[in-house]
Amino acid sequence: MIYLFNNYLEHFVMRKLIIGLFFLSVISTSCAYNSAKVIITNTSDVNLNEKVVVLSRILIEEKLGKSANDLVYVQCNKESLSSQCDDIDGDGKWDELSFIIGLKAGESKQLVLKEASAEQMPVFLKRTNIRFGEAYAPFNETFDEPRLKSNDSPTISEIYQMEGPAWENDKVGFRNYYDARNGIDIFGKKSSDMVLDSAGIRGHNYHKMSNWGMDILKVANSLGAGAIAIGIGDSLYRIGPCEVGNVRFITEGPVRAMLELTFEAVPAGDRKYNVKHLISINAGDRFYNSEVFIKGLQGDEKLVTGIVNKHECSLIEDEEAGMKLFGTLGSQAYTNEFLGLGLLVPSAQFSYNKTSPMEGDGITETYLVAINFTEDSKVFYSFFSGWEYENEGFKDQAFFIDQLKIAAKKIMSNVTVK
Repeated sequence: MIYLFNNYLEHFVMRKLIIGLFFLSVISTSCAYNSAKVIITNTSDVNLNEKVVVLSRILIEEKLGKSANDLVYVQCNKESLSSQCDDIDGDGKWDELSFIIGLKAGESKQLVLKEASAEQMPVFLKRTNIRFGEAYAPFNETFDEPRLKSNDSPTISEIYQMEGPAWENDKVGFRNYYDARNGIDIFGKKSSDMVLDSAGIRGHNYHKMSNWGMDILKVANSLGAGAIAIGIGDSLYRIGPCEVGNVRFITEGPVRAMLELTFEAVPAGDRKYNVKHLISINAGDRFYNSEVFIKGLQGDEKLVTGIVNKHECSLIEDEEAGMKLFGTLGSQAYTNEFLGLGLLVPSAQFSYNKTSPMEGDGITETYLVAINFTEDSKVFYSFFSGWEYENEGFKDQAFFIDQLKIAAKKIMSNVTVK
């Protein structure tokens, strides 16, 4: 009798344990995050060392077979790739997943897209950064103030750290003069760390060499490192003066950083235009990318950008991977060290290039490059910077040109995801 009771009790306990494990399994399964496998292929004939790939949320949800309620990252051979989810339109929901991958020419790899909560996301090294801060204590960041209408450094340097918004990656940094000049300057970097949060504050002078680097470009009235203007016939109008200008922070992280400069009612003769300049920089690149959109076009305009020409370095012209390459190399950095500057423009959109006057009113000391607008009023170009203290190879012209060509191939390379 005791044996039968013990046998019954053991059976009862085991049955409850099995039922409990079953319900625990159901709960665990219902809380698990989805994943999906995809195949990525480098369809170009060049090896891609660190290629940034961008997937839309729509594509990802199609692969997952459901709405992506949380974040998503990428794995390859069980290794988590640097990934970030970006809210491009500012509606509070991420729109794109960007990640970094290496692919040989023609190579395919199987990837796994994995959902995760913010707490479950792998932690990746931050390799891009945006900084727009006040010049005075407590040095708060700001993204809500309109562009100044002044036209000189002393005015704006008393208000904003670095005179305006700056962006960087692990190779190079840039800054925008947040006033009517709308120039673009360069920070040379000797460190891969994100350093611009502290540049120019608490007694730091970024015009003098620090352990991380320094400001390396003299811009004056030129277009500096890829600033923009509108060309109409023989007239050139700087995009900077405007009725209202603003900046919108979009994203920063381990893969890329993005910000948007906007200009309302930019005067150009008897015309006015609305302009949006979308700037992005990817981890590992020595260049930033620009997409410029203009409303109010009449059909005879060009988007004009340029390279500063204060030291009269000869203009280098070349072509690679469907891009026109323009560059200068010489002792043209702030303390006369070697600096290579480059513009990369899609050949299909290239219009002309010429040299501005060296002095006078308006835009001076600039190698100008004019770009045709596409039907949707958009222009794309990239600006490259190679500094000898970041890589001594930039003392050599052959190395500089090779790096421009590598950049062009990387920009124009294609990958597919299925």
